[in-house]
This record gives sequence, C-alpha cells and structure tokens, in this order.
Amino acid sequence: MKKVSVIIPCFNATKYLPKCFMSLVQQTIGISQIELIFVDDASTDDGSTWNMLQEFERAYPESIMILKLEENMRQGGARNIALQYATGEYIAFVDADDFVADNFLLETYEKAKESDADIIQFEYFYYTDRLGAVDSGRNVTPEVIKISSVSERKKFLISEKVTYGCWNKLYRHDLLKKAHTSYAEHVIYEEPLFVYPLLYFADKIVILNDAYYYYRQNDAGTMRNDMKQEETLKMHADVQLAVWNFMKETPFFQEYYDEIKLYFLHTYLYETLYFAKLRGFQPSYSFCEELEKTVILEVPDYEESVYSALIPKQMELYRMIGKGMTEEKFGEYWEQL
Repeated sequence: MKKVSVIIPCFNATKYLPKCFMSLVQQTIGISQIELIFVDDASTDDGSTWNMLQEFERAYPESIMILKLEENMRQGGARNIALQYATGEYIAFVDADDFVADNFLLETYEKAKESDADIIQFEYFYYTDRLGAVDSGRNVTPEVIKISSVSERKKFLISEKVTYGCWNKLYRHDLLKKAHTSYAEHVIYEEPLFVYPLLYFADKIVILNDAYYYYRQNDAGTMRNDMKQEETLKMHADVQLAVWNFMKETPFFQEYYDEIKLYFLHTYLYETLYFAKLRGFQPSYSFCEELEKTVILEVPDYEESVYSALIPKQMELYRMIGKGMTEEKFGEYWEQL
C-alpha cells in the first residue's frame, strides 16, 4: 500500500501542469511512497493534456496512473472516478493549476500517523505569476480536536474550524470508505458535498498552521466568472441542497438537526446571494423566489434557530421571507447585504 494517493483532475491543463507535476514527484516522502492519479477530464486541447500525462506515466510507471474521461464531469466527477482507483492509506487532492511544497506529503503524513488523525487540515498561500506566493491572511491556532461525545461534536461543528474546501486537507482513506461521501458532479463549488459529511464521521481532526499548498489565483478561473451567471450561481445552492439531502439519510440528522439546519440556513440561500454580491452580480427576484420555496419546503421551522445569535443577517432574511418577501423588500435587503 502506498502511504498517500494524490488525485489531480486536469482540463486543458498544459500551461500549469508541469509545475504541479514537478512539485509532486519531488516530494521528500519519496516518489515510491505515493500514488499520483491524474484524470484528463475530457480536455478539448487536441490531446495536449493527455499527451503530457502519458509522458508523466512513462517517467514514473510505478507511481503514476492516468485516466481519460470521455465526458467532461468537472472537477468533482473527475475526483470521484479517481477515488475508485486510489489505494493509498491517506488521500490528498491537488488541482492541476496549483502546486505544493516539497515537504507537504511527508510532514502531513507523519503528523497524521503520530496523532492517528482522520483529517489533517493545513494552510496555504495564494499564488500569482506576477506576485508569487502571498500569505492567505488566515490566523490559525494549531490544535488536535478529539471528539468522543455528541456535545463535543456539536461544539466542534459550530466552531467552523474546518473549511469546506477539499484541497487543504489530508484524509484517512478508511474514513472516506466509511462515510461514502462523493463530490457533486457537472457543477462548480462541488466540494462541500464531499467534505461536510466527513465532519460527522471523523473522531480526530488535526489543525495545522503550516502552509504547504500554493493556490493559484486565476482571473479566468471558474469561481471568478461562473458565479456571475444565474445558471451557474444556482449550482452553489444545488450543492448545498444535496448536502442537506445527504445528511437527511444519515443517522446523524435527528441528533444534530440544529447544527445541520444552521449550516443549510447559512449556505443555501444566504451564501448564494452573498457570493453574487461579492462579484457585483445581482440575481433576479425570481431566482431568489425559487430558492425561498425550497427553504420553506425543506425547513418548515426556518424562522427559528437555537443558533440565531450566530447568524443575525441570515435570520433577518428568513424572517423577511416569513412575512412575505416582495421584490421591493428583496432589493432593500440586497443593498445592505
């Protein structure tokens, strides 16, 4: 068994992929200890990405697997396919336009083994070709979180010490098999459906303030542009609804209803609008109405929360819905969002 499997989805990735590749094969843990799974997500660059991946595989046939998808499934689908082939004791995810520090896998794996961790969360740098690496600005206190009771998990869940992105973490493979989580496919913002449910299955989570990952900021990137369109903005809400529906089918839903509800009330409608606001894009009132109807249907007690004090802006929105949201009221709320 390899110590770590690293999954790298690739779509028309030849511009940045060599840097990503070199950062992985030069890991101080040793190439023989890792499994790199590159997935060509139906690239449309006349075979350039696939040809490059074939070169990688020829160079390290014992440590590199390449997969070619005939249908573009976006990053979530590509990762799901790769997970079916992964054999490592731990799993990591790296995007093809990003790269990692050379000690990334050695240090996170050793810390995972030392602490018997289910999840290791680490820090990252933002990266641009013009500025190089820039500190993320996050102020994180290293911590080992042990969860052995319902009350401890509730406290952990509302602390939001774990982010819902997938690439700043190392996961115990057995945890993923136990939870049966997967990424949302054919959409952007696919990661919460994979990450959030794991927080109910993990019993030990280690938070590090060491930065190992270089997250490239690309003006042409998916999140910067697709979130300015209603159709793709809706994907964010759809993924959060999928999280809600996944959790409804778990044994955790009743016992942690208030915490799962808190997450949904924040992410489904409010966060969708907030993301649009950040990008200077105001969705239509009919778009908001459609999401409102889902909230009312799924969460009849949406106007109440034991955690109301933690989400005052969100609760203001839901109280307005309860009184009958109008287009005028939506416009007023949007202005102060």
